[in-house]
Amino acid sequence: MRTTWNQQEDYQTFLANSFDEALSGAIKLARYNLSLANRPTNGLIFDPMDRLGSFVKTKVRGEYVDFMPGLTVVSSTEEIQNINRFSDSFGFLVILTLCDDTVTKILQLVEHNNALIITCVSRESLAQLRDSKFTKAKQLSPDITIFDESFVNNEVPFGAFTAQKKLYQYWNQPNKKTFHSTTFQPNTVSSLHFMRCLEYADAIFFNSIAEDLELIHSDIKYRKKIFGNKYNSALLKFMTADVEASGGFIYSGGHKIFDCVSGVACSIRGHNPPNYVEELQGIEDKDERIELTNLLYQYTGIENIVPAVSGASGVENALRIALTAQHPRRHVLVLKGGFGGKTLFALTGTWSSLYKQNIDPLYADVVYIDPFAEDAVAQLDAVMQKYSIAVVQIELIQGVSGVRAIPETTIKYLQTNREKYGYLLLIDEVQTGIFRTGLFARSLLHGLKPDLLVLGKGTSDMMFPFSIVQYTENIQQKLNALGSSLIKEIQERYNYPVGYRTVLNVLHKAEEMKLEERVTKSGKLLEKLLCDRLASCKSVRDVRVFGLLIGIELNDTNWPQCWFRKQLFLLYISSMFKHSSYPVLVGFCQGETNVLKITPPLTITPEELSQICSTITQVLNKPFIQLFASAINAII
Repeated sequence: MRTTWNQQEDYQTFLANSFDEALSGAIKLARYNLSLANRPTNGLIFDPMDRLGSFVKTKVRGEYVDFMPGLTVVSSTEEIQNINRFSDSFGFLVILTLCDDTVTKILQLVEHNNALIITCVSRESLAQLRDSKFTKAKQLSPDITIFDESFVNNEVPFGAFTAQKKLYQYWNQPNKKTFHSTTFQPNTVSSLHFMRCLEYADAIFFNSIAEDLELIHSDIKYRKKIFGNKYNSALLKFMTADVEASGGFIYSGGHKIFDCVSGVACSIRGHNPPNYVEELQGIEDKDERIELTNLLYQYTGIENIVPAVSGASGVENALRIALTAQHPRRHVLVLKGGFGGKTLFALTGTWSSLYKQNIDPLYADVVYIDPFAEDAVAQLDAVMQKYSIAVVQIELIQGVSGVRAIPETTIKYLQTNREKYGYLLLIDEVQTGIFRTGLFARSLLHGLKPDLLVLGKGTSDMMFPFSIVQYTENIQQKLNALGSSLIKEIQERYNYPVGYRTVLNVLHKAEEMKLEERVTKSGKLLEKLLCDRLASCKSVRDVRVFGLLIGIELNDTNWPQCWFRKQLFLLYISSMFKHSSYPVLVGFCQGETNVLKITPPLTITPEELSQICSTITQVLNKPFIQLFASAINAII
């Protein structure tokens, strides 16, 4: 950023899994700042090469199906000129392709609206901007820049946006550091490949920063400084000079810690499976997508698939497919407590308003009902009669909101009334799928065949960011009748052979290891150990075990626990992490922070289960005053 536009600004970067995810984050950041400044949050996107695809909208039979409100897309300088004359104000401008002959008109537009500039660059366009010949284009110095998949030769999922530090100030506040992303875990494969591609494609620039790169490698203090300032400070406490991860364990600061977070339910067989590359190379050289489609069909009976690069992008793809197939129906029914993700369109299925502050407008045709209410079925019936619902989006276990299973009466209603009301059923199994709760998918336990099924996290094998959306042949026929090219576009956009092979390998290994049987046994053992040892524990209100997806609800109403409110979980997590004999890293539910969340590798052994249960129950049974005193001593 500094050397391309000759700026002295300080910058901060967010790493994503795709151009779409990076663009979504950049728009959120722009809107957040504009909203706080009481400025317009609508945006104009200049896209002369149709780089966006169906990000904002898709076309069927001469009509548009809109997904992203508040965004106007133009493709020519004539349209820009017309907007200059007649348009209402907008707060930001996204430039997907920039060349010298469009700069003057764009500059006039920016000056007229005092707009933030978001520029998207590819490896080629960045090289042109860095060329001294392109002086005019450099006049458009961006506030936020998006880097696309060309920086990794389109071989692995990658995207990033870099913003002026002053724009990031609100998201750097303690209670906002996970506003846009939950985990802030840059994908190692993508990051390493980016660095290798950079060295090959731009050796002069790479050599100019060689000393800094060496310092990052060798000096832990400098590494922490760069990581905290340029990326995010939320995980600095985990950064040590010797940090490593292998199998179920993290090795840090001379300690061996069992990881019961595992990327929040990503882990099938732990960190860095030792033979991952060889296993992928051993898969027969066929059409990976067709092979995976057929294998997944054997599990679920759902005929078709499209790829994605994260749980959130899987949810977005599923919603786009559903709304396009159901056009002109617009309404989405979502359950209170649901979580679809934090990208712009995935927020459609996310209940909590905390993730939606200051980023309006979002998709508006959403109806919520409370699945746990006594009159949940009556609420559903009333909604179905009032609205023409296009799709119902549900998680069978709400992983973010307390690890709570949706009541059977709600599930039965949604299953039996699909034909009557004509809606599609979209089940999000990003956290519950790939054997996490025992069966391949939680849907199978309820005898469900959804119209769309989203699988993620476990599909990555903790290595390669990839997810899958299964959809029925009925939906495919509807899309064909509408003349929609949406499926083809999604397949081309996220076509990563290594991703398909990773999922195939996960499924092959699952069969070899008999994961369904193994996870079921592990879940029963874990439930027995936890319930027996916490039966009289005053610190615990409830234990919820679904295979290897576990929630432990803390009792935050007792004195003095009630003093700590939403920070209570930190005392317990810290004590487990620092346990003297068997340290354990556990997580918590963002939607209900008084619920500890445990999602260990699916290959966890009975001995490891026993050990982690000992640590967890010892800490939970410890007198609270003693727990608090230990935490204070650790800080001192």
